[in-house]
Amino acid sequence: MRKSICLVSGGFDPLHRGHIEYFKAAKRLSDYLIVALNSDDWLSQKKGYAFMPWEERASIIKNLEIVDEVIAFDDKDMSASDAIEKSLTIAELVIFANGGDRGKTNCPELDRYEGNERVKWEFGVGGTKKINSSSWLINDFIEQYNEANLPKGFSDITNIASPWGKNISFLDDKGFKVKQLIVNPDNKLSLQKHKHRAEHWIVVRGVATIEIDEKKFTLQAGEYTYIPLGSKHRLSNEHNEDLIIIEVQCGEILEESDIIRYDDSYGRLE
Repeated sequence: MRKSICLVSGGFDPLHRGHIEYFKAAKRLSDYLIVALNSDDWLSQKKGYAFMPWEERASIIKNLEIVDEVIAFDDKDMSASDAIEKSLTIAELVIFANGGDRGKTNCPELDRYEGNERVKWEFGVGGTKKINSSSWLINDFIEQYNEANLPKGFSDITNIASPWGKNISFLDDKGFKVKQLIVNPDNKLSLQKHKHRAEHWIVVRGVATIEIDEKKFTLQAGEYTYIPLGSKHRLSNEHNEDLIIIEVQCGEILEESDIIRYDDSYGRLE
């Protein structure tokens, strides 16, 4: 059994120079550095996607001279507690090195191991000023790619905050807008109408419960309906899987301000 090891954890997706500085600083705390590499599922829960699969990320990190070992671990609880447990089987002392974006208030591993004399806590390893971010790199790439390669209107992809799920606008041009609506199970949009636009809804996944004026009906994946300008309408997901709709808006004004709500589950009535 080793006398001590230093343990770092993260998704490192993709790896950047801020991570390298973090590894270098951690290696100075012990002569053996273990990188606990989060799973693809963890990344998907945290960021919504895994840019590089675990095997690719692990292969790159293993080839860094400062890294002695890369391990997989159970991160279903969104913490590195299992990585600490694994490290305790090979070392008398585990130095858990946290980067500058973590402290005692957002370190869930403390709940399990605070007070354990074999676990030493280090914070601000590699500096407290963030040099770079994997999300920054990916978002910058997406913005530059979209601007350079997509037709006019596609480059301004926006996520609109919605309590019922996700509301993503990915094509916005004069006279029309295309959106993806993801309605969480047992959620519904407000009963509403618009003064300046009509809408087309195409169900691509799940079962949609739709109200248009006095009519209520359901649509399956692959089916379509039209909401005339001025019609009261509502979209609901009464099932236990996500409902995904492609919405095409047509009209002179295509803004969120053009919503008149008559009933809303989230307290948004004016």
